[in-house]
Amino acid sequence: MKTILLHIADDDGLAARLQAAFDLARAFGGHVTCLQTTPYADYALGDAGMGAFPVTELLAAVEAQRDAVKARVVVHLEAEGVSWDYRLCDGDAGDRLVEAARLADVVVLSAGAVRGAIGGGGRARADLAGDVAIRAPAPVLLVPVDSHGFEVTGPALVAWNGSQEAAAALRAALPMLRLASRVEILTVVEASAEIAGLAAAEWLSRHGIHAELFERAPDPAGVDATIRAVAAERGAAWLVMGAYGHSRLRETLFGGVTRNLLAAPSYPLLMDH
Repeated sequence: MKTILLHIADDDGLAARLQAAFDLARAFGGHVTCLQTTPYADYALGDAGMGAFPVTELLAAVEAQRDAVKARVVVHLEAEGVSWDYRLCDGDAGDRLVEAARLADVVVLSAGAVRGAIGGGGRARADLAGDVAIRAPAPVLLVPVDSHGFEVTGPALVAWNGSQEAAAALRAALPMLRLASRVEILTVVEASAEIAGLAAAEWLSRHGIHAELFERAPDPAGVDATIRAVAAERGAAWLVMGAYGHSRLRETLFGGVTRNLLAAPSYPLLMDH
């Protein structure tokens, strides 16, 4: 986890994303690459609060807002003392993040309901997070907007169903699982795991990681409710889970578990597809 790609947008999750990226960088001696995207539509229409502007004034206003966000973030970056760089670009945030993720070890995003953002392009946060999780060639760390840091060394819970997506997430999480104080693998029995949880535990053991196994029947409210309940019961600091779904015509379609956890995450969630 040496190269940490951080999504920058002026929304209510920015502070939590920044702190999670700083915690990762310190844990791994990593570098934070900040990526701030201005959608093309902002140049054409401006932000809703700007009112009607002549074109030159509109462009200046958009760039001033962009630069103000960068200036605030740079203050935090310089105060933290981590290695970092900052990139400004235009276009779709999801597309630019996926492109930049080609040489990233993890992408840090927010999940949950969005309450408005400059540079958000009108896309719901869960849609952006899900789009990047499905398309990016790197795992994503989804951070709740109200979190106050990412406890990398805390207990980790792996939601396992034996699928290709779950296996991809487990492999991606390996560097972080090595730092976790405890690793537990949860199989929801009605989910019909393709590979028993024992196989995942054996794989981890070959990498020097001891993992405890347990099974649970699904909560009547769904598998996502079971995962949340077990995470709370076991005192998990963060979760690992496959991103289930596929991208079609730029609309990301998910299974119910992924969709529900993206919409209202209770813990930092590392996902891969």
